[in-house]
Amino acid sequence: MPADTVGISNVVADASNILVLLVTRRTSGVGRRMESVLARLQIRERERVRVARVDADDRPDLVQRLGVQEIPSIVMFQDRKRFACLRGRTTLGDVERTLSQQVGREESRVGTG
Repeated sequence: MPADTVGISNVVADASNILVLLVTRRTSGVGRRMESVLARLQIRERERVRVARVDADDRPDLVQRLGVQEIPSIVMFQDRKRFACLRGRTTLGDVERTLSQQVGREESRVGTG
């Protein structure tokens, strides 16, 4: 999984698809397990999902700006807008359900417009 701890704001700004951002610490065992979950997600959803990681110890300013209250957390963006934050231990199923709900909202919004 890409470890982008310097240019996350650029990643968010350039994300035309969905960005799934893992906010964790190097010392977090749960965070390391979640990295493997997101690596599987990146393989399954490589066409529409971009995965990145930020270390909370390296970028406390970004953690605060994102409003992350718990480490680890997964923050999701689409079209530069945050649409979800999953806190603590999260499964691949949790992430995929959240993504499916967002895609469903987008499809119904486009269909009614």
